[in-house]
Amino acid sequence: MSTSYKKTKVKPGEIRFTPADNRLMDSAPYINGPLTQPSWFKRIGKLGGSLRRCAGTVDLLNAGATLPMWTNYRFKPDSNGNWLTGADDFFPAASISINAVSGFDYESTGECPMTSVRKIETGQYPKIINPWRIETAPGWSTLMIPLYWEPNENYTVLPAIVHTDFYHQMNVVLNIIGDSQFTIKFGTPIAQLIPFKRDSDFNEITFNDETYFKYVSSTGMGCGHSSPSDGTAAGYRRERVRVDRALAEEPKKRFSRKGK
Repeated sequence: MSTSYKKTKVKPGEIRFTPADNRLMDSAPYINGPLTQPSWFKRIGKLGGSLRRCAGTVDLLNAGATLPMWTNYRFKPDSNGNWLTGADDFFPAASISINAVSGFDYESTGECPMTSVRKIETGQYPKIINPWRIETAPGWSTLMIPLYWEPNENYTVLPAIVHTDFYHQMNVVLNIIGDSQFTIKFGTPIAQLIPFKRDSDFNEITFNDETYFKYVSSTGMGCGHSSPSDGTAAGYRRERVRVDRALAEEPKKRFSRKGK
């Protein structure tokens, strides 16, 4: 018996995940924010100079969504410098495999800088096939980055940008650093996904001279921007809210002026 399904549009500012099997919801991606900050971060005190008071770090941790590992993946080096892989599947098995791995050979990158940090320099780059379909609104792409504040001694995730408004497969490629077998366990945060609007990108750099640098360095917090004079993280966030609100109101003001 077939069922009808009406596809809905993804709204700007949203990211939509569709699982290959509903059992993947046991380790579903989640939005990053104050309620989902890592436990190690929450344990840090809020004393002066604390990482908890670094607005740049907080904003990074709160950006986008986190993709957790959906099963247990095992990696073991063989005698030829390649990586033997294995992973658990559902029982009964899913109609679409959730434990697939392919990869890229050393020749696909050659002697690029990221090979120099590996103990098996000519080893593969395993590509973990993502069983989640990822969608964003028209004109929106998704940046995948490793969890920089949670490095792993065995591997790092290779960063990439995918135009998820029309291409919805976003796999996880590993650069394996060590030379010992290891496991990425079910539920392990594996990557951070940050949607962004493509037309907000830039294509030009301009320069001022040192007189402007000296001017802005005396206007408030930081030496590169005019900022709140109280010099605190709270002031930094208030200024961001003020600027964003002003930008949101600007189109309304232009429309109002045209209507007169």
